[in-house]
Amino acid sequence: MDKKVFLAVSLCAAILLLWQHFYMKPYQQGQQTAPQQLQVQSPQLNAAPAQNSASGAGSKGATPSGANAAVETIKLGSASYHFVVSTKSGAVGRVEFSEFRGQKGSNIWSLVGGGEQLDITTPSPEWLYLSSVNYKIEGIEKAADGFHSKATLTYSDENVSIKRTYTINPSLFSLDHQISFEFRKQPPAYIFVGLKGLRQIPKEQQENERRQIYFNKSGGQETWTVEDIDSVKDELGEGRWMGFSSRYFLNALIDQSETLNPQFQTRPLDGSQVSANLIYKITAPKVDIPLRMYFGPKDLDILNKAGPHLKAAVDFGWFTIFAYPLLTALKWFYKYVHNYGIAIILLTLLVKILTYPLTLKSMKSMKEMQRIQPQLTKLREKHKDDKERLNREMLQLMRANGYNPMSGCLPIFIQMPIFIALYNVLYGAIDLYGQPFFGWIHDLSAKDPYYVTPVLLSLMMFIQQKLTPTTAADPAQQRMMMMMPLIFGLMMLWLPSGLTLYMLVNSIVSIIQQFFMNKSLGIGGARTSTGASAAV
Repeated sequence: MDKKVFLAVSLCAAILLLWQHFYMKPYQQGQQTAPQQLQVQSPQLNAAPAQNSASGAGSKGATPSGANAAVETIKLGSASYHFVVSTKSGAVGRVEFSEFRGQKGSNIWSLVGGGEQLDITTPSPEWLYLSSVNYKIEGIEKAADGFHSKATLTYSDENVSIKRTYTINPSLFSLDHQISFEFRKQPPAYIFVGLKGLRQIPKEQQENERRQIYFNKSGGQETWTVEDIDSVKDELGEGRWMGFSSRYFLNALIDQSETLNPQFQTRPLDGSQVSANLIYKITAPKVDIPLRMYFGPKDLDILNKAGPHLKAAVDFGWFTIFAYPLLTALKWFYKYVHNYGIAIILLTLLVKILTYPLTLKSMKSMKEMQRIQPQLTKLREKHKDDKERLNREMLQLMRANGYNPMSGCLPIFIQMPIFIALYNVLYGAIDLYGQPFFGWIHDLSAKDPYYVTPVLLSLMMFIQQKLTPTTAADPAQQRMMMMMPLIFGLMMLWLPSGLTLYMLVNSIVSIIQQFFMNKSLGIGGARTSTGASAAV
């Protein structure tokens, strides 16, 4: 393969890794200002929803009953996983993991939660007080040790009667929530039910975290980065679910009505929080809104059971069609070896075996190119001032010798989607979260704490570069190629150790393959090449 092709593939791989690294890292915290009152931009909604505070209590209409009543909290679930529901506004104040594969629950909450969840607001001025009413506990089902499995809260005044039922489903990391309204006067035009997320997360958790807001609807999916929400954003398509997502966790609100077809709005609340709301249009005095709040890992098996379309939060990029089979194979290996590090090694070997015919074809094409390289060099010298004639003469020479330039490039580009898909799987799959390999690598989703694997990767890529034949002698290109192993190694310093492990094993196997192919094809004299083949 021509040196320029190696250069192009190498640069593409480097750009991909750089893009993933810098795009996946959170934006640096800057000065942010958010208006206290924002007008809704949708033509259907003409006022901002009420903030969840007592300020709505004095609005035109009723005064919340029991305004001075003591606030009670109910813990739904168990000590290891529970939702904390407050009688003040009926919202979820917190979701607690005691621990998830080494990550404390408070850290998970700050990644994808923060603030009150399942709060009810409305843009109708006379109904603003609904965001701050005190509910009564009408029914409760105890579990054990002070925790409960189900609770019912009610509120009633001369304007409305509200019943809210909460049922915990810990195996699916979710809380089912049924809201029933019975309005005794003209109801509000819209009811907002929403989630809140922190605009910024603690500095120690920002590495490789990119938090997003999803709105999944019948026509597709809209995605925003949390830190970018500085104004009201409306989506009027019929929604299925929406939520906040980090790399490994999801806080989602799923509409289970099938007929209400909610819309969506997100807005900044202040300098520290962002809200995301499902918007329900109220057309009758009585309305039931069944919801499910999911707060848990982005595990495909669990997401498929928790709600339709939730798996869309697991985004493996353009080549998802390859990513799912690769993830399935990774899990299959893990089932037998019980170590995801070993499973990654076995998956790497499998991919190398399956792509070996393409690699061999590329090497044979490179050998053909080496054979006619002296003639190509003479043509470049002869027609150095006439590029058009040079290209024409080179093409004729290649055809005369039975060489097709695409025969060398095509195998590499066929392998690139597999590499990108595997990269995305190893970068974002929850299966590697908190999973140890051996020795100093205690978490395959975190960077190598001592940078051993990135350093070894650079060394292996340099050796592979020396073994891979080259057909170009441009000193500038050679110097550039000499830098590629170092560039790859530097990029891998901050990326998950599971991904670095794959790259390292891939390079070692590629060196072995290259040695035997050089021997069988009679290829030698390699000086420099690209690290791109190490990537695929």
